[in-house]
Amino acid sequence: MREKRYSKEIEELVIARIESQLPNELKLFVGNGQSFSKAQMIEHIKEGGVIGTSLVDSQMSFLKAVASGAFISAINTVQ
Repeated sequence: MREKRYSKEIEELVIARIESQLPNELKLFVGNGQSFSKAQMIEHIKEGGVIGTSLVDSQMSFLKAVASGAFISAINTVQ
């Protein structure tokens, strides 16, 4: 996975979403069996490494899908 930095504003947006929408007891489990707490996710984003970048990538993809209407279209096609 590539390592890139998002702008500080984008990183702050994603951190704010995580802080406001995820319960403290939530853990994110990834494919290699590793898990991350809410605090660890935020720390990875602040550090700007591969894991933090992946977290921001996924949040930005979701926000773009919501903004474009693709998210609602996908939900409406589920039977």
